[in-house]
Amino acid sequence: MTCLLMFLVVSGTCAQQELSLSKAIKLGLERNYDIRIENKNVETATNNNKWGEAGLYPSVSLDVNQNNNLTDNVETAFPTATQGQVITNSLSPGINLNWTIFNGFKAHMSKSRLENLQSESEGNASVVVSNTIQAIVLGYYKVMVEKEALDELQKQLDLSRDKFDYTRIKNELGSAVSSDLLLEEGNYLSDSINLINQELVYRKSKRDLNVLLAEDDLTQEYVYTDELKSITIGNYDFALLLGQLDESNVDLKKAYIAQSIARQNTAISKVDRYPTISVGAGYNDNRQRLDLSSASFFTGEGFASGPDESLSSITDTYFMNFTLSFSLFNGGRINRAIQNTIIQEDINNLQVSQLKNSLTRDLYNAYDDYNSRKRLFEINVRREESALTNLNISQDKFKTGTINSFDYRTVQNNHLSAAIQKLQALYSLIDAKVALMRLTGGILESYVE
Repeated sequence: MTCLLMFLVVSGTCAQQELSLSKAIKLGLERNYDIRIENKNVETATNNNKWGEAGLYPSVSLDVNQNNNLTDNVETAFPTATQGQVITNSLSPGINLNWTIFNGFKAHMSKSRLENLQSESEGNASVVVSNTIQAIVLGYYKVMVEKEALDELQKQLDLSRDKFDYTRIKNELGSAVSSDLLLEEGNYLSDSINLINQELVYRKSKRDLNVLLAEDDLTQEYVYTDELKSITIGNYDFALLLGQLDESNVDLKKAYIAQSIARQNTAISKVDRYPTISVGAGYNDNRQRLDLSSASFFTGEGFASGPDESLSSITDTYFMNFTLSFSLFNGGRINRAIQNTIIQEDINNLQVSQLKNSLTRDLYNAYDDYNSRKRLFEINVRREESALTNLNISQDKFKTGTINSFDYRTVQNNHLSAAIQKLQALYSLIDAKVALMRLTGGILESYVE
């Protein structure tokens, strides 16, 4: 029975997929809903970035008109007017071409604007990708930190269980009083509660990561292969980071593109001051049928019936027309439109300056956070090492009766607190490091192949 149970446990573990941080990011970039939405927006912008959309090419249309008329001359004003019914049928297919030959090079400016709009859409996608990677990295390490915390609480519970079992045996042998047994039982139950609560936190962190990975099954279990100790903790040069911010920050890149689009909008608005030359050409084939069999015509000697057979006519028309259009006055609308685009360009320039200032502040804060959290982590590492050494020493002292249960419990809690705080300090350090990478654009270089 034991062998069967072990086989089932091993089989269940093997069935779980391994998930490294790089694989998690790859899955997130493939399946994340926000990224997929932005990719569709990029497709739309790419589809629009064509010369035809910019207005360079002519428009050609095929028109077909079909008319049917019946004129019934019931009563005429003149005695010599045609009487009776006249039926007319006509079919007029035609091809028409309209082409703006010159409009101040607006088509070329519009094409350049469409290229920037595509770049802006790609920039939006880069922002979403950066945010998603940042969330996945923190979500992945959050799972690992909560798992480490769970392991520490499990160690604490194991120690409490051992102490409780040891005290219970002593109580049964008469060498420990009931109050000691109740104390150890209370510690054991308290540690059990803490472990249950941590298990809940751990499960929630896994579900949060599954949401970032767009898992259909939010209860999907993975074997997380990366380790917290593999995280590189180094030193950064602020001047280098500041240069990377200006060159590689995705938000700033997007703002620069928007700035360029604003300049192009100003240039395009000035085009309306120039004349527009357009050409219209086409061909029409008019086919007409005239039925006069029910009509009477005055011939000078009286009325005579129309011919029994229908009359047909075919007329071909070719045309080419040129149009020069120049706005002499329209209430100052063109000038106002130009001034509005200039104002919008100034606003955009101010927004870029504001963003640079804000990002520089964020970089200063993230740099300070990283260095402070790095020092705090190093302190917490040393503190946890000292607490572990003290725990090992106190464990021997407790077994020999040198210290009592209260003192040993204090040492035990101190080690647990130090271990948990070290994990929290490590996660805070990871958060600060990822924030630096996000601000300087390094998060895309590091995690996107």
